Amino acid sequence: MSGYTDRSLIHNSALACFLLASFTKEYQARTDNKRHPSFEKLLLVLPLIWHGPSRRGIWNRNFATPMHAVIADEPRITERLTERVGAHAAVSAQGLNIACATGLLVKRFDTDEREFAFAPPRWPQGSSPTNIDSEMSGTVLRLANWFKDFTTAELFAILGLH
Repeated sequence: MSGYTDRSLIHNSALACFLLASFTKEYQARTDNKRHPSFEKLLLVLPLIWHGPSRRGIWNRNFATPMHAVIADEPRITERLTERVGAHAAVSAQGLNIACATGLLVKRFDTDEREFAFAPPRWPQGSSPTNIDSEMSGTVLRLANWFKDFTTAELFAILGLH
């Protein structure tokens, strides 16, 4: 079959686990471990990382560049984002389940939102996601940097999600 791509090989649960755990670790570090991402914020991560135009528009941007400026430069970031979030919701949940089952993340319920925290003091030996594509890892770092500044509701509004 020419042109067939098995999405489960590309967008797999183990990669989702490492991307979401990496995002959470960076998010916490950028808030001095005072805040943790909500489940709803985490649902936005994979649709932005696994969407080629979004990833390429984000991954190497300066950390000081505001998110709205990046979106203005690359409007495809928000194109069909609602559909992408829905399409990636199951693998996002699977990735979070694996991260929690392996002890990388823990669920927190101290607020009105379900939040996740990076649990170990550092990556367990042999588990650091060093082989993740540089575009993906760069996108994770920038998303964590931007997402920390907004509530979930503000983020959804900025990204045009309802």
